[in-house]
Amino acid sequence: LGLRPRDARWVAAGELLPPVVVVAVCGPPLGALLARLTLGPLDLRLLTGQATEPAAVLPWWLLGLVSVALLATAAAVVPVESALRRRDRLSEVLRAGE
Repeated sequence: LGLRPRDARWVAAGELLPPVVVVAVCGPPLGALLARLTLGPLDLRLLTGQATEPAAVLPWWLLGLVSVALLATAAAVVPVESALRRRDRLSEVLRAGE
């Protein structure tokens, strides 16, 4: 579409990376918070009347690994996306309504 390959990569990164970064950074803590808020009132200890219960252990390293994998996947998709869109002709892109 008239962009140099370097510029096409910047455009693809600008379109793909912001939502992925928000999900990778905010998703795991939000999921842990949601699990804490919803599973607390449903605690088996409340139904059985037991005084103590083993605490659940959250593997924080796994949440970090998921975030890193998500960002790495997005970084790998950017060059592929820019290479695929480089072959599009301007006339075909402008006829998107058909």
